[in-house]
Amino acid sequence: MYRKYCCARFGIRHEVSREEGMNLRVVKRRPDEQLDAGNRYRFYVTPGYRVGQEVQRLNIRYCPFCGTDLYGFYRSDKFVNEEPDIL
Repeated sequence: MYRKYCCARFGIRHEVSREEGMNLRVVKRRPDEQLDAGNRYRFYVTPGYRVGQEVQRLNIRYCPFCGTDLYGFYRSDKFVNEEPDIL
C-alpha cells in the first residue's frame, strides 16, 4: 500500500505554509553542501517564518510523531518544500 507521508501528522505539518506555526521543511542540498553523499535531503522543524528572516531550525532524522527514519522514507524530490538558500 502506498502512503504519501509516514503519518498524517507529518503530512499536516509538511503541507502548511512556512508562515504558519510549527512546520516541517524538506530541503534538497546542493552536492557541494552535502555532508553525506547518500542523503541528499535534510529535514527541519521550524517555527513560522518569512523569506529573508533569520530562521531557527532543528535538523531531524526521525519523524517527531511516529519515529520513522525520514532518510529512508522520503527519497524523492516531490517532498521538497523549501529552497536551500532560505534555510
